[in-house]
Amino acid sequence: MSLRRTSLRILPLVALSTAALAGVHEVAHPPSAGALATCASIDAPTARLACYDRLAGRAAPPRATPAATAPPAAPAPAAPTPKESFGLYAAEHPAPLKPAAELKVPVVALGVSASGNPTVTLEGGQLWVLDEPDPLIAIGDLVSIHRAAFGSFLMYTPNGRRHRVRRLR
Repeated sequence: MSLRRTSLRILPLVALSTAALAGVHEVAHPPSAGALATCASIDAPTARLACYDRLAGRAAPPRATPAATAPPAAPAPAAPTPKESFGLYAAEHPAPLKPAAELKVPVVALGVSASGNPTVTLEGGQLWVLDEPDPLIAIGDLVSIHRAAFGSFLMYTPNGRRHRVRRLR
């Protein structure tokens, strides 16, 4: 079959598809400047929207939602736009929150991890695994956890013992 014959068979399909799409995407004429000015001069927001909807060819204005009819809330502090913050290091790189240096919490449960290391559950649900067993730690002890070097943590018990710990949850 020749290329010409193939293109002649496809041509009616292309024409039919184009005609179908033309019906979907009708080209609307823009409203006149006078009609836009008339709508813009209306003070009431609902009536102004209805005027613009008529110009756009919408059958009925959208239904009001409870959020749309509620009084406006106090405006939130506006964040600077990218254009306003361009070149300002503090605006482009906000400072992260400072983590707590220390945590003092009572022990609510003791256990053993899957690897066999002792675990301590603190009030609030935090689960910490100790690097070595401590037979003197007990439920109700007030332990303190401090940040250490390279992202590690140290737990101090009321008995004066220090353990390297890692949080599981």
